[in-house]
Amino acid sequence: MAKPKRVGIYVRISKDRKGRELGIQRQENSCRELCERLGWGVLRVYSENDVSASTTSRRSRPAYAEMLRDARDGLVDGIVVHSIDRLTRRIGELSSFLEEQREHGFAFATTEGEDTSTAGGRMVLTIKGAVAQQETERMSERINASLLQRRERGEPHAGGKRQFGFEEGSHFQALDETEVELIGEGWRMLTDSSPKTPGDVARYWNATGSTTPQGRAWTIQSVKRVYRSERTGGIITYKGQDIGDSVYGAPLTRHQWERVQTVLDSRATPAARDSGKRKHLYSGFLRCGGCGSTMRVQWATVQGRTFRRTFCHSGQNGRDGRLGCGKVSRSYAWIEEQLDALVEAAFASRPPRRRADMPSEDLAGGITLLEHRVQALRNRWKEGGMEDEDYFASLAHLRAELHTLRSRENAADIRPLRPETDTLAVWKDDGPENLGRRRALVATVIDHVDVFSVGRGRRKPPEITSIAVTPAS
Repeated sequence: MAKPKRVGIYVRISKDRKGRELGIQRQENSCRELCERLGWGVLRVYSENDVSASTTSRRSRPAYAEMLRDARDGLVDGIVVHSIDRLTRRIGELSSFLEEQREHGFAFATTEGEDTSTAGGRMVLTIKGAVAQQETERMSERINASLLQRRERGEPHAGGKRQFGFEEGSHFQALDETEVELIGEGWRMLTDSSPKTPGDVARYWNATGSTTPQGRAWTIQSVKRVYRSERTGGIITYKGQDIGDSVYGAPLTRHQWERVQTVLDSRATPAARDSGKRKHLYSGFLRCGGCGSTMRVQWATVQGRTFRRTFCHSGQNGRDGRLGCGKVSRSYAWIEEQLDALVEAAFASRPPRRRADMPSEDLAGGITLLEHRVQALRNRWKEGGMEDEDYFASLAHLRAELHTLRSRENAADIRPLRPETDTLAVWKDDGPENLGRRRALVATVIDHVDVFSVGRGRRKPPEITSIAVTPAS
């Protein structure tokens, strides 16, 4: 094989906390010395600093991908790396690389002297790649075991962005008292006898001059994120499982955190009918009578007259994944008027909703018993009386039962605080801020409405049969 004249040097290091790139500079120097000894000409260096190539990494490697692309296109006719684990730590990726080399015929060398021109050399290289992958997987196992032990001791994961309620740089071990007071006041607003909304909490926090840890104004979603975070309640989780309480302070107690989850869950409404972007009451409910695709609603201006129209869009998927027919276009006002009358009549005919008197149940005894069982289980595990697998399985089961009982207890406390809602009054409030609630009410009456074409140039009102309403089940 002729000596390659356009060699690409690939250098990579997984961790470079100081960002000085000393590791990749050493790799580049040793690769250049090898090329000089072999008489190979260096074209360019593909460098990736602070980038992992292990099986646990999800980050892409653009320089590696570019190097392979250049090798396929013939821009480089050789590749040199310091060692095989700098190229990759994934046996599958190494096999793919060797297949690329065989197919495109570029040279390959490492400073450790691997030879890929023979079957024996490729076997040795594959074995080294498997060893490199094993090292990363064993390291990952040790790290995960260490993290689990920290969690079991009640020490939360110290990484990630600062969270509201905790001091900057404290690794979630020290509380910001001012922010803790705001969280506590917000909790009282949400769980009071006259409960407020997350929007009310956001406005209150903004009025005090508080901002999010990123310096932004508070919104409904950012407030919810604070109260949805397990860290706010001092709860330690590992891979999504609740495994204990933090040994450090927290803005709320576990009981307070679980109570506010019940409040937020009770306020949540399905987003299928109201994603927050709808601007018209029946958008999303109207379907083309011809192809079944969802019709759009928008304002239009024709010959100086501005009006709302609903139409089938020919670029939108309809029934069976096919594109819409684009053959139906109607004035929205008449359809809205008919549907308004139908929905209001449905609410007027419904009997007044009465709150059922729920029998009270005393769950305190069951909760206390489960808490004692959790503590006894943890003591037994710490004393070496049971295997890790049995411990975590039993702990997960007890935690699930405990969560169920606490949710029922919180729901029983909150239920009497919920005022009855006059559905018809909510429906008649057609203010723009009430659109989401009105759409939720529509979804209880109407599943969808098929809209048919009425032809062009009509001067009289359409026939009622030009729409077909499918009631909600």
